[in-house]
Amino acid sequence: MRKNILILILAFLLFACNSQTEKKTTIIKTADSSAVVLVNKKSEKFVPETKGTVKFDTIIADRKIQIIIKRTDLDSHVINEYEEDGNKQIDKYRDAEISLTIKQNSQKLLDTIFTKKQFSKYADKGFMDIAIFHNYWFNKLDKEKIELFGVITEPETDYTMDFYHYFDLTKRKLTFVQKTEEDED
Repeated sequence: MRKNILILILAFLLFACNSQTEKKTTIIKTADSSAVVLVNKKSEKFVPETKGTVKFDTIIADRKIQIIIKRTDLDSHVINEYEEDGNKQIDKYRDAEISLTIKQNSQKLLDTIFTKKQFSKYADKGFMDIAIFHNYWFNKLDKEKIELFGVITEPETDYTMDFYHYFDLTKRKLTFVQKTEEDED
């Protein structure tokens, strides 16, 4: 009697654990009338797993310049589907918006937010539909120009749109230049 209860409990636990993941079961009859059961588990994950904000704060002390870049994950995402060991894997890469603030002597010179949609005129629609705003960085300061670098990319590939932003401290103007293959040296 105890064995039957133990088997029943184990079967119940096994059933409960298996029902936590979505499965698609296929039964294939072979030539000798035996059956082969194929189980296709569907697994989804977000990258990053939870939404968050990352802040990069750069201070150029001798020029009294502060550059604040905030990358905030959005609810929107692009999907990368693939099969791994017979299981369908769905990775949902979160898109981001970038907040850029530039201050000099504690005075705001620039305060803006970028999303990938703002760059759609520089890339084809097909790319923008599968790409995310990956990140944005301070690159360097040359005399009166701050150079910033951004990347919009299709996740898990080398398919990217890289660009530079130049902020002229004198004119307080931000200009956009798309990176070309010749820039790679």
